[in-house]
Amino acid sequence: MCIHLNRLKIILKENNKRCLFPCIKDMVNNGFTLKRFSTEDHKPSRQDITQYIAAWFKYIGVSSDECWDWMSEYCLDILSTLSSSSNSQIRHSTKSNIKYIYNSDVPFDCGCENNHFKASCDQNCPAYKEMYDRDKKKREVRDINQSYETEGKDNEVELQKFSIKDKYRDQFEKAMEIANNHIKTGVSKQKILTLLNESEFKTRTGKKWSYSILGNELRRHTKNIDKVEEYPQKMRNEKD
Repeated sequence: MCIHLNRLKIILKENNKRCLFPCIKDMVNNGFTLKRFSTEDHKPSRQDITQYIAAWFKYIGVSSDECWDWMSEYCLDILSTLSSSSNSQIRHSTKSNIKYIYNSDVPFDCGCENNHFKASCDQNCPAYKEMYDRDKKKREVRDINQSYETEGKDNEVELQKFSIKDKYRDQFEKAMEIANNHIKTGVSKQKILTLLNESEFKTRTGKKWSYSILGNELRRHTKNIDKVEEYPQKMRNEKD
């Protein structure tokens, strides 16, 4: 049996041995290997594993000193293969991570079968229900937020489109009425363009009128299409 697992069981004599959860036992007894992960998977770092186990120690009520006594050797012996750091750097990093976990509100959150370390999980684990319910609630909140963000963006786009269209509708229709009336009497497109801009009429989207926009809108909105089509060559000549 792994020496680190034996030492861990000794620490747990004063605690509930059922707190040796399957994921922790698996990671301690079998070590940690990257072979569990595919090329697409996110591979945990030494720091990730250190903080996870430290959070477990804190969760089951083991003191930070006992946590350090055990983890200092475990990290050097097992987790050093995941890092190019020196032994002194690993010790310093381990101590800093333990201090961070014990002095913060970071919870032990195993993720059940979906744990980041692909470690063993058992529904008979004493923490399973709590962890599963917590993970389920997080997923529900995440789904609600994603749904709200998507819906909010869609509503924002629709609201923006409606606001612009509504804002310029009346003056746009007035501008098109003026343009159509002038076209019927033979006024050139260039003169109509100048008139609309000098009168500060805007397009349907609130922009300044241009020669091409006016031509497109006349084709779409004029009440006398045939009349407009009689002047295309004349309009091009005026523009030139």
